[in-house]
Amino acid sequence: MAHAEIPTMTAVDETMRVEEPQTAPTVPEGFVVHTESTTSILFAAPPSSSSTSSGTAPVFLNPVQEYNRDLSVVAIRTWSETRQAEKRKYWEEGLRRKWARKRVRDLNGGGDGGEKFARKATGTGEDEGKGKGKEATATLKEGDADGQADAKRRKAEDGTAAAAPVAVGAGGSGEATTTTTTREEGTLPPAPTFKFSLLEALSATGLRAIRYAKELPLLRYVIANDLSASAVEDIRRNIAFNGLAPKGLHSIPGTEGMTEDEIKPGKEFSKAQIEEAKLGKVRANEGDACVFMCQHRAEEARFDCVDLDPYGSAVPFLDAAMNAIADGGLMCVTCTDMGVLAGHNYPEKAFTHYGGVCVNAEYSHEVGLRLVLHSLATTAARYGRYIEPQLSLSIDFYVRLFIRVRTGPKEVKAVPSKTALVYYCHTCQSPHWQPFGRVQERVSEKNGNVNLTYHVPAGPPEQVKGDRCSECGGKFHIGGPMWAAPLHNKAFVRDMLTHVEEHASDFKTSDRIKGMLTVALSETEAPLYFSPSKMASLFNATCPPISTFGSALLNAGYEISRSHAVAGSIKTNAPRTFVHDVIREWIKSNPVMMKNVKDGSPAKSLLAKEQTHEVSLAHNPKVTEALLDNIKLVRYQINPQANWGPARAAIRGAPPPK
Repeated sequence: MAHAEIPTMTAVDETMRVEEPQTAPTVPEGFVVHTESTTSILFAAPPSSSSTSSGTAPVFLNPVQEYNRDLSVVAIRTWSETRQAEKRKYWEEGLRRKWARKRVRDLNGGGDGGEKFARKATGTGEDEGKGKGKEATATLKEGDADGQADAKRRKAEDGTAAAAPVAVGAGGSGEATTTTTTREEGTLPPAPTFKFSLLEALSATGLRAIRYAKELPLLRYVIANDLSASAVEDIRRNIAFNGLAPKGLHSIPGTEGMTEDEIKPGKEFSKAQIEEAKLGKVRANEGDACVFMCQHRAEEARFDCVDLDPYGSAVPFLDAAMNAIADGGLMCVTCTDMGVLAGHNYPEKAFTHYGGVCVNAEYSHEVGLRLVLHSLATTAARYGRYIEPQLSLSIDFYVRLFIRVRTGPKEVKAVPSKTALVYYCHTCQSPHWQPFGRVQERVSEKNGNVNLTYHVPAGPPEQVKGDRCSECGGKFHIGGPMWAAPLHNKAFVRDMLTHVEEHASDFKTSDRIKGMLTVALSETEAPLYFSPSKMASLFNATCPPISTFGSALLNAGYEISRSHAVAGSIKTNAPRTFVHDVIREWIKSNPVMMKNVKDGSPAKSLLAKEQTHEVSLAHNPKVTEALLDNIKLVRYQINPQANWGPARAAIRGAPPPK
């Protein structure tokens, strides 16, 4: 047997039964170990290797994706803490309403004798009490109705976690326990702990699910699902290897001498404790991901978090996932088909997959993000739900998105106004947006309420006159429809960044996470980006420094930032006509060699067009901060190894161990 130097776990024998803990688990013969963060997994060694050698296993595992997994741990943990705060606030409000209803009942004479005596002692007579009866009764009825509605909503959102406004034990995960409190003083009992469930729909080795179980404090359980029987076998093996196999009911403290029938949820043991002892914190499931998620459509059966990390596009799983996620839940989505999303050769495939056409332009990676968000938004809208993007990133050879899913007909109506086509010049790539809807606000003169009405927008965009670009004479192409609203929730990104900075040693890729989150946090909400080098090449001009370009935009009062998607790029709310005029101003002191400019070329047209904006290239003191040049960051990935792109798909059926 081979032994690995890895963190203390649980030994695993050939039948994968959990034995007594020891300093390091035993690696079964015929397997090799891969360690990442807190987790070590087993997979069968290649047939040409011995049991003690390392090599590439016949199962899908791309070590470069450690960044994806680290980022996911940070995002889910940030969301779980935000959700915990939201639910605790809702719980406190419910408890205070309960106290308010109790006070109303006391005023109506429904309290105990001591409370009646207290009213008499303070001079509150029977006639005065009767005088307040109608108002108090009306308040009581209204409060009861609110309380019943709130209890139903809480039960739908969190199962048993917040079905009643009472305290929950620290062991929590949903079971309510009574706690004495001084209601007259308004002192709140200990706050409940709201734990969450998670589904990793396409688990492969189980590495991601096991990491979630070990690194997410508020996780109640995670289901690691896969269609492949051999993959599920690997998952179960790795669960046991990491000491997370079910330990039985008698592993619960205080169950000594009790039969299994006597161990039931109640005051002594919570439902979560019993479930974890019987089923484990990581639960393997073999089955079709879509079928499995459709089986969890009922509100009480939904998952709080769903992670879709497929090989290729996540689109085939979106309908099922939208029905399997709880209200306010987090959906984590990966798509690795960047050749379709950000490529230039498969517009028909982009449309059939995502409902929108990709673009042949330098900002194609951001368009890829917006195409996936458009697909998510329209899928959610079919079921009366809407999305709130928390973080949307174009990374290496894939996109990774974290979105919250909620239910609300009013917000679904706004989806067309967050969707747009983009008309872009094939030559100078100037983009012009055409929204699919228009929202109008009307303030009521009677009560000041704001009412929203939804209308069909006018089109095409004002800048699009005919089929030719007014800047360079190039032909217009069309991209989309795509998501036209913000890509990130700045508060969420800021919380993620704070967590990584406080726990940098927990993540091997923490430097890169901090760099990309910092860039994402600084990004202006204006869509799309450009690179100064590309702009200069359109004019056959030398490229101005990025700080000079940024200063010119800031001097004119526009916003600027970098884009996380492409190194050396700038995002701005300035029109493309102004961006072109920055180059024209630069050319005045850095002339173009006109002998290299051919007649009839786009550069000739751009150079012939007169400058219409006043441009100052003077250094702006804010440019260093705006472009993040004042801090040291790992903004963009450096190839970590040779052939580091998408790994090959898994081989069905791992070879048996020797």
